[in-house]
Amino acid sequence: MAKVTVLMPTYNVEKYVREAVESVLRQTFTDFELLVIDDCSTDGTLEVVRSISDPRIRIERNTKNLGLADNLNRGLNLIDTELVARMDGDDIAEPFWLEREVEVLDRHPEIGIVSGGFERFGTQQSLVRFPERHEDGLANMLFECTVIVPTYRMSLYREHGLRYSTDAFPAEDYRFWAECLRVTKLYNIQETLFHYRMHPMQICTEKRVVQQEKVAQVRRYMLEWLSDKFSEEEKQYYVRQFTRRDIDTREDWMRRKSFAQKMIEMNRSVRHFDEAALRRRLDKHLTLSLYDTIVNHYFADGYSVGKYIKYLGSGLALKTGRKYETKFLLKSLLHKKL
Repeated sequence: MAKVTVLMPTYNVEKYVREAVESVLRQTFTDFELLVIDDCSTDGTLEVVRSISDPRIRIERNTKNLGLADNLNRGLNLIDTELVARMDGDDIAEPFWLEREVEVLDRHPEIGIVSGGFERFGTQQSLVRFPERHEDGLANMLFECTVIVPTYRMSLYREHGLRYSTDAFPAEDYRFWAECLRVTKLYNIQETLFHYRMHPMQICTEKRVVQQEKVAQVRRYMLEWLSDKFSEEEKQYYVRQFTRRDIDTREDWMRRKSFAQKMIEMNRSVRHFDEAALRRRLDKHLTLSLYDTIVNHYFADGYSVGKYIKYLGSGLALKTGRKYETKFLLKSLLHKKL
């Protein structure tokens, strides 16, 4: 039996699936099987996968369309290896992806999930790194999913009964990892392990409004884990206003600071979050929120000394820290356009 099963759900990714599958087959770690579960694709996805000859490929096709969450759950039911690695049929893995992640799990039995950095390509380009340490990664889950294309222990499924939630779609990954991190630890490798394809047909593009609502529900779930003492009004404030990076007024800014301090104090009752890590993440969120607000309000169409003077007269001036204040000043002196 292999040590790792690479779980790859597919649905109508004919254009990309060959590249995805071949990137898995090129892994430097070779003790794996690739389980492709096709969710009734209507294009040539299944034919492309079948045309690739490799004994490590195992293909399953659903008799009816299940949707991504239940497709993943079916995959978990079919896996009997120690570890499972999760990858989509339109992404590209680096050859050392599995090697790096399995090595961490072998060396650290207390860690249950290993993720890594990635690079977006296609319609968007960017380099993404999530916090390395578990404490910081967990605090980051209050705002966004911190796990992507991971390798994790099947014991999370077998012993804790954790499954992907259909009700959380299309933020089922975020919800799944939020539940997993209640019972295990995370480590994020600080290098690019795969390339995440951005294209118009992605779920997150087609269902953006629905996804935002589902993301808000997971953020609420994380806040409730921090403390069950928040009122309904406070929970709504957190998901509808606090987590957004746009500040309306100086009063709004002060309310956000006050709510962040309350989160720190409320956490002390159960201490699910490391206080220093929680404080770091909240400080980062407040700083970035203020920075975005200042840029959009005062410098949206460029920088100038006049605009900088106007900014200095606001109640938000000189609160983002030395790094950003220096940036505002230098760009204004140089009249640099955005």
